[in-house]
This record gives sequence, structure tokens and C-alpha cells, in this order.
Amino acid sequence: MATTSVGTVENMFQGMVDVPDFTKYTLGRGVIDFTNLKQFNMYEKGYPFLIVVKIPEMIKKLAEVGNAQYKLLCQNFIHVLEYDFRNLDGINNMSAETQEITNGNQKLDVITKVNWEANSKYSMKFQERKGSLFARFMELYLRGIKDPTTQAKRYNGLLKPRGEQSVIEDGYENEIFEFLYFVTDNTIRYIEKAFFLTGCQFTECQLDQYNQEKGQIEWQDVNLSFNGYAITNPLVTQKAQEMLDWLNSENRLIVEQMKFAYKSLSEMPDPDNLPGPQASMSAISYKA
Repeated sequence: MATTSVGTVENMFQGMVDVPDFTKYTLGRGVIDFTNLKQFNMYEKGYPFLIVVKIPEMIKKLAEVGNAQYKLLCQNFIHVLEYDFRNLDGINNMSAETQEITNGNQKLDVITKVNWEANSKYSMKFQERKGSLFARFMELYLRGIKDPTTQAKRYNGLLKPRGEQSVIEDGYENEIFEFLYFVTDNTIRYIEKAFFLTGCQFTECQLDQYNQEKGQIEWQDVNLSFNGYAITNPLVTQKAQEMLDWLNSENRLIVEQMKFAYKSLSEMPDPDNLPGPQASMSAISYKA
């Protein structure tokens, strides 16, 4: 018998950035006290993060038993998805529906239903990488789910004919991604809001990027579209904070330039090994 874990939530915003006590300040009423800037600390956008929590079992098996290019393609797709993530669109607003109370002459609308569409169509924007990283991965993923010519589901050869051993069986549960999406405050230490996106399936392979005109040289923008279901609650916030703490530890996420070891500086040779004339000058002796 299936069981459900039920907890007590005393504060649905537990774990998020605390709301300051603005009742201490006069804010914009009357004379503005510019000597007390604490009252003007605002919510700043622009600090989103995406963590790939789960990849489809179909993709995992292709990377394990397929050719080396499949494995490299999958590893690079996940890496770029996380490390070059810049934006997500598709989280819906919460809204209310009303019913009318009336005596036939005057009326009052009251809320009778509150809606939040957790199922949504999401999108993320990237720039295509050399080797058509995104287009190739999406083609591999979508062709695996259904062959566009026959509509047969064969997971790119993983599903064998009856009588032969398949390394995986078909099912929606083997075709979905799960993402942890969260936004932080401007210190990148605390969570403003977090969403767990489950049941995610990418829905488009951008093959139109190969429609080109000779001499028109430019980088290719890519829009990654997917369906998914969003969950937000204190446990999601807790998991996001744990992930953020992990990123901020052991130099996994460096946000201060003065602490960053640039590759060229780290690999810079000693003066005696430089290619310029200063290398030969070390052997010259000067007389006073």
C-alpha cells in the first residue's frame, strides 16, 4: 500500500530571504530620509540558477551502451545547460476568479477560486555551440521517443524486437528530465524563490538553424522549449539552499574576480622560459 509523508508547515516561506521590517521607516511618505538607506533595499532580479537533477533513463542508457559520441554529447549538453544557464521563462502567475453578489441593482465581486497553473510550457535561451550541441542532442532525444516517419518508439535502438533482450523498457518515466530552478539574492547566498520542475520533456529540435545565406556570418540563438510541472514549497527551498551552499563551498562557484585563477596566468612560464628577448637577457652580465 502506498504511503504519503505529511509534514506540518508553519511558514510556507521558510528558508527564503527574510522580509525586513519596513514599518520602522517613513519610506516615501513626506520627507524622504536619504540618511537611512536600509529602508530602500530592493528585490533585485538577475541571479537565476538551474541544476539538472535527473536525466531520462533513455539518455543514460544510450550514453552507457551507445557509441562514445553519444556519451560525450550527453555530458556536454548537461554541462552547458547548467554552467551557461542565463534565463528561464514560463512560470505562471497566481490569479483569482470571482463570482458576483448582487441585489439586481448593485454588485460586489468576491473571490471564489484561486488558480496557479503548475503545468506549463517553459523556455531557455542559449547560443548554439560548435558541433551543433543543442540541435544534435534534441534530435537524439526526440527521435528516441518517436521516429518522426513511423511514430514508432524505439529509444534509438535500445528497445529490441520481441524475443531479444532490451536494456530498458518503454515508459514516460524513462523520458523525462527534472530540474531544480532557483533565484538568489544579490549576494548569491540566500534563496529568494525555488521551483522543482518535474516531468520535463523537450519539445523542439531547432533544425531551421541550417537555413542559411552565404556570407551572412552570425552566431545562432537557440530556444530550448519544454513541458513541465512546477512544485514550490519549503522542502524545495531547503534543497535549493543546500545546493547553493554546496556551490559556494570549495570554490565551485567563484563570484569575486580577485579570487579567480585565470588559466593563462596560472600557466604563465617563469621569466627564463618566456619566448621574448627577456629570456636571453638573463645570461647578460652588466658592468657598473
